[in-house]
Amino acid sequence: MNFGKIFDRKKTDSSSKNLEEIYKIKEEIEKEDKIFESELPAKYALLQKFDIPDLKTLCTELLGSEPATEEYEDPKSGNKKILPQYKEDYIHFIIDELRLSEIKEYAIKNKIVSDELK
Repeated sequence: MNFGKIFDRKKTDSSSKNLEEIYKIKEEIEKEDKIFESELPAKYALLQKFDIPDLKTLCTELLGSEPATEEYEDPKSGNKKILPQYKEDYIHFIIDELRLSEIKEYAIKNKIVSDELK
C-alpha cells in the first residue's frame, strides 16, 4: 500500500473557510459585547425605576420565566431553604437577556416611565 499518496493529498480550502467563519463569529461576539457594555448603565438606571411586581411581570411576559431560585442547605441539619428573590436578582436577569430598546419599550407601554424616555 502506498500511504504517501493518501497522506500527500491536497486538502480542500475547508480550513481557510472554517477560519473565516471563526473570525466572523468572533467579530459578532465582540460587537455584541460592546453593545452590552455601552447599554449596561442605562439598562440598570431604567430598571431601578421598576417595582418588584413590574420586574416579575416583565420577566414572565417578555422572557417567559423569572430568575432561577437558589437554595441554601444548612450544613448541620441538612435542611434546604429556598432563598428569597431580591430586586437586584431580577435586574441582573433582565440585563443579561434584553436589549435597552426592549426594556424602554416595555417601560413606556406599561407606564413605568413617561414617553419622554424615547
